[in-house]
Amino acid sequence: METRPNFLLFFSDQHRGDWMPYPADVKRQMGVEKLDLKMPAIRSLMDRGVCFTCGVSPAPVCAPARACLASGRRYRNCRVYQNNVNYDPALPSFYGLLQKSGYYVTGAGKFDLNKGDLDWGNGFHDTLRRMGFSDALDSEGKMDAVWAVLMNEPGPYGKMLEQHGCLKAYVEDMLHRGRGTDPAPVPPECYADNWIGQEGRDLIARLPQDSPWFLQLNFSGPHDPWDVTEEMHAAVQARSFPAGAGCPEEERAHNLAVRKNYAAMIENIDSQIGRCLEALQARGMLENTIVIYAADHGELMGDHGLYGKSRPEQGAIHIPLVIDASRWNGKQGLCLHTPVELQDLAATFLDYAGVAVPENWESCSLRPLVEGTVGSVRPFAVSELITRPRKGPLASFGCVTDGEWKLILRPGEEDRLYHLTEDPFEQKDLARYFPGQVERLRQGFDDRGGRKHPALLQYTQAFHN
Repeated sequence: METRPNFLLFFSDQHRGDWMPYPADVKRQMGVEKLDLKMPAIRSLMDRGVCFTCGVSPAPVCAPARACLASGRRYRNCRVYQNNVNYDPALPSFYGLLQKSGYYVTGAGKFDLNKGDLDWGNGFHDTLRRMGFSDALDSEGKMDAVWAVLMNEPGPYGKMLEQHGCLKAYVEDMLHRGRGTDPAPVPPECYADNWIGQEGRDLIARLPQDSPWFLQLNFSGPHDPWDVTEEMHAAVQARSFPAGAGCPEEERAHNLAVRKNYAAMIENIDSQIGRCLEALQARGMLENTIVIYAADHGELMGDHGLYGKSRPEQGAIHIPLVIDASRWNGKQGLCLHTPVELQDLAATFLDYAGVAVPENWESCSLRPLVEGTVGSVRPFAVSELITRPRKGPLASFGCVTDGEWKLILRPGEEDRLYHLTEDPFEQKDLARYFPGQVERLRQGFDDRGGRKHPALLQYTQAFHN
């Protein structure tokens, strides 16, 4: 009889870490006490599991962050430095290691592991095969669907839109939408995340009963553009959401409209998650499954007058992360404010599956945190990125946080230091007042947070023995 758990990973695109249904005290600490989100499915995962309130993306842009997750490595070692590069299947991934150990590995939606080619074929392309997937339906993101159509090579989502007679309207809307917040001209069943949710339920219906499995469901939202269905748009119009911190007054009206759509997209994803969990329960598989919710990176959402990702500020690097392992000795209803990174999920999956984590991986298993045997797995969380300005040479940034303090570093600029506990939106630079904290965090960044917590080292040694 199989004694290893199944894994169901729900993975969103550009969901910032403070836009979650946290308990009131956590929301106050993050400065979002006025944020009212209706997310019953994710909240139920939080109540049954462990929520990490200091989750950090190793690189706040889609393809690099997902390469870090797959490879269990930090940004500078994942071989994908921007969105125009494919994942290198020669680099071992947790997907392949799970499959070699007997897992059925599958998934649907926007993987972004073959993003450089903008070629998805039938959804199960050679990159995923070589990485170790047993089956998959890899599809385009929102604008990638447009670029693929313009190259006369629509991916699975574009082909579905074409079959429903919606493709032309979708492309026209996306090409001219810009920062608009009006409803999209597609019916609910053709809206990207609804379609991905249905594909996920179809995969759940086909999951094997005779072997453990790993299923990753990748939503396209709440990534911009701010497209929503008529129903989603109507559901949030009477509600209010806090404006971005430091958002200019002349931008506030648009900012509030954007934030309504952003909330609608997150709540719609939550609805799809709930339906998938119901489908899993109907097959009698939920009791043997560890359920995870996470995102690749965040969204600035008007903070500092900025939108998007690819920045070192909290809105871009802070990610949601919830692990419900309550059926596998996991604690319940905990919110842990200790630094963790997205790629730590890779070691976590392998740990629960009984597969040794490669020694050169930069991934710490979160299992001892989930089970309450240690209080921390790393002293710092690090995020960094090489950026491509429209003019001038390549630029880069790095940032490091211990959950209380955060340091932002840019070549040729002064270091910036923020006390996140009192200043969650990074409004006051304290570098000149606390040089000792600057030096401590800079050393943590230079070390890339490499020094693991002593308790974790003991745990890892015991696992390998």
